[in-house]
Amino acid sequence: MAAWSSEVGEGPLARRLLDIPVVLFRRDDGSVVALHDRCPHRFAPLHMGRFADGQVECAYHGLRFDSAGACVHNPAGETIPPQAKVRTFPVHERHHILWIWMGEAALADPDRIADLSCIPEDPGECANIGNHLHVRANYLLEIDNLMDLSHVNYLHRGTLGNDSMRGHKVNVHEENGAIHADLWMPGTIAPIYSALFGRPCDQWTNIVWMAPSAMRLDYGAVPPGAPAVQQPEDVAVHILTPETERTTHYFYGTCGVFGPEQRELAEMIRTAQTAAFVTEDNPMIEAVDERMEGAELWSLRPAILSSDVASVRVRREIEKMIRRENRSESAAEGNVESAVA
Repeated sequence: MAAWSSEVGEGPLARRLLDIPVVLFRRDDGSVVALHDRCPHRFAPLHMGRFADGQVECAYHGLRFDSAGACVHNPAGETIPPQAKVRTFPVHERHHILWIWMGEAALADPDRIADLSCIPEDPGECANIGNHLHVRANYLLEIDNLMDLSHVNYLHRGTLGNDSMRGHKVNVHEENGAIHADLWMPGTIAPIYSALFGRPCDQWTNIVWMAPSAMRLDYGAVPPGAPAVQQPEDVAVHILTPETERTTHYFYGTCGVFGPEQRELAEMIRTAQTAAFVTEDNPMIEAVDERMEGAELWSLRPAILSSDVASVRVRREIEKMIRRENRSESAAEGNVESAVA
C-alpha cells in the first residue's frame, strides 16, 4: 500500500516506500501515477516541481517528464539525453487504497491484492478510515503486535482490555493462504463496551493476515449468552508498508457501518483505538525495535510462548515468500549471465 486514495488529490504526495523515494500524483482523468521521486539530471526531488496535464516539471532545471517517466522537454537544448527517464511503478486503486507494485512491472497482478472489500464504497459511512502513522520500527514487529491478541490484556489495560479478558485460548488456523487468529471471551467486562452493556458481556476478536502485510480485524460484543452472529460486525483494517528497514508506514481504519443512533459508540471506538495505537502500541513497538538494535528476531533466540502461535506462523510465511523471491531473482540473474557469456 502506498497511500489512501484521499491522500492524493490535486497536489503530489511524496513518500518513501521500501527505501525508495516515490511521488504519487493524479492525471487529469483521476488515475494515479507513481514515479521515482528523483530527477535523473541532478537528482532533485520531483515532488518539489510543478505538476500539470499529467506531467511534472523538475523545479531545479526544468526538465519535464510524462506519466510514463519519459522526458518530453529539455529547456537546455533540442536533444533529450537517453539517461533522461524516470522509473515508474504500477498503481492500482481499490478499496479507497492506492496499491503500488515496486518489483518488475510485468509481474504486477491486481488479483493478488488483499481482499479489503469490508471497506464500504462510501468511506463516509466508516467510523474512522484513512489514518496513517509513521512508526520507527521494522514492519514485522507491527505484524507481531497485531497478530498477538494476548497483549491487549496488559498493554491496553483500561482502554481495550483488562484482567477479566485473560486466560481465553486463541484458535489459529489457515484458510486459502490467510492465517486467522480467533478469540472468544465470554463473561468479560470489556472497557470499550462497558458503557454499552453496563455489565459483563460475551466478546470476540478475530484477526486475519493476508500476504504480505494486510490484516482485517473483526470484533464485537453481545449480552451474555446471545449468539454473536446476530450482531453486526465492526471491522478494522491494518496495512503495513516498510519505509526503510527500521521504519514503517502504518495505515489503519475502522470500517464498521454505524447508524445515526450509534454515533456515540462509533466515536468511543474511534477514540479508544487511536489512544491504543498512538499512546500504547507504537511507543512499545518502537522501544522493542530500539532494544533489538536492528538484529533479526531469531538471531536473538527469543523465548516463545503458546500465545505467539499466530505471529510466529505469519513470520514463517513471510520468510518463505522472501526466500522464494530471492531464488527467483538469483535464477533470473543467472540466466542473464549465461546469455552474456
